[in-house]
Amino acid sequence: MRRTGWMVVGALIVLTTVLILQNTKHAMLPRTQTNTLWGAEIASILAALVLRSGWMRDNRWAEQQRELGTLANNYYEPRRAWLTQGFAIGFGVFGGLWWATATWASVFTGMRRATETRGLDSFEVAALCGALTGALVGSALGLAIGHRWEQLHRRARHERLKAHA
Repeated sequence: MRRTGWMVVGALIVLTTVLILQNTKHAMLPRTQTNTLWGAEIASILAALVLRSGWMRDNRWAEQQRELGTLANNYYEPRRAWLTQGFAIGFGVFGGLWWATATWASVFTGMRRATETRGLDSFEVAALCGALTGALVGSALGLAIGHRWEQLHRRARHERLKAHA
């Protein structure tokens, strides 16, 4: 398994562990975040399935490049990778900030009850869960957008080639 494959599995393990602990006395997030955590778990599992399945990969590139009159395929793959990685980073940052903002009140609750560490831990775990979920979902979304862009671009190139022939 490639390094990125292990990262996907690791993110799922972290999110699943937080979810399992949510219904125990060792819950890492406030109870108000349980439904959001379930949604994040489901979205992350679906994104991981898309990322690990090989779906929307460039598996017919040889035939399509032959139609264009070349076998070089160094144009689409780096750009698809940039879209996938860019969306992963963007959504990861957004997810971390959103969840951290949503659980900021737990820090204040901890200060009022003289358990600042517990509130800060909840805040940090929420930011981590948001970043992991956002990165997985963003990566899957970037993969889908990159795949669609490649289809449209190849079609336009093919039509331009036919028009000039």
